[in-house]
Amino acid sequence: MNEKYADVNGIRTRYLEQGDGEPLLLIHGGSFGRFSGANDWDTNIDNLSKHFKVYSIDKIGCGFTDNPRRDEEYVIGSTVQHAFDFLKIMGIDKAIVAGHSRGGYAATRLALEHPEMVKMLIIVSSSTLMTPPNPIYNQWDREAVKIQDQREKYRYLMAANSYSGAHVTEELVDQMIQIESLSKSKEATAKMDSGLRKKFNEDIVYRQNETQEWIRAGRLKCPTLIIWGFNDPSATMDKCGVPCMNLIMPSVPISEMHVLNHAGHYCYREQPQAFDTLVIDFIRRYSK
Repeated sequence: MNEKYADVNGIRTRYLEQGDGEPLLLIHGGSFGRFSGANDWDTNIDNLSKHFKVYSIDKIGCGFTDNPRRDEEYVIGSTVQHAFDFLKIMGIDKAIVAGHSRGGYAATRLALEHPEMVKMLIIVSSSTLMTPPNPIYNQWDREAVKIQDQREKYRYLMAANSYSGAHVTEELVDQMIQIESLSKSKEATAKMDSGLRKKFNEDIVYRQNETQEWIRAGRLKCPTLIIWGFNDPSATMDKCGVPCMNLIMPSVPISEMHVLNHAGHYCYREQPQAFDTLVIDFIRRYSK
């Protein structure tokens, strides 16, 4: 994978770029200051880049990308704006956009706010699109602090939200440790813990309701693919997956939902071949 950096309106942004063809933007999940990043998609980029020009970004305040410049920008809308600005800086007029978890919300909102820029939308196990922040993450964090071995701690945090921990590679753990050890990651986490998380959560509930209203009103125009992990312990099928299907499919004429068995929140990592095949086939079917 070709690691690069771009100045996105003053935010030094890390991204991975690989392949040729139509642009496919991948937006990872996770929150400001935590361990998620562009490499979350490392099980998929090689295969997808045989068909598309893949861009996988570190979201604003995540991975090796700069933090928001002001406290009031520690909200989900900054992720949407950052993704939009990235496409503009790259000179991309229209892209296929895929997002996982909080990245799924960002991808959907990007398609709603800037429909001219999103050719197709792929939503992957996104509780953030459907429900308030899940307190199960707080429970996992409390368990993780009891684990003295740093590598085992990060393995636990990924495996707890998975069907199994088999997809948690040594390389991914290395990256997670490196990201959370950065001074800017510690700064972002401290800001969230000092009170910005409450503001973030309140804002996201409002934005969720607004986003769902827009979808029901028919404002989501592009072909939309939903992919979910049947065994997702945080964005569960009953509370998030099925409601997402019931939200999207009546309102978006070209839409499909596929459920991957033996796959948790990181379904794209646990079942990469099935995931990639679904994405490639969907895009081929509905490309114009």
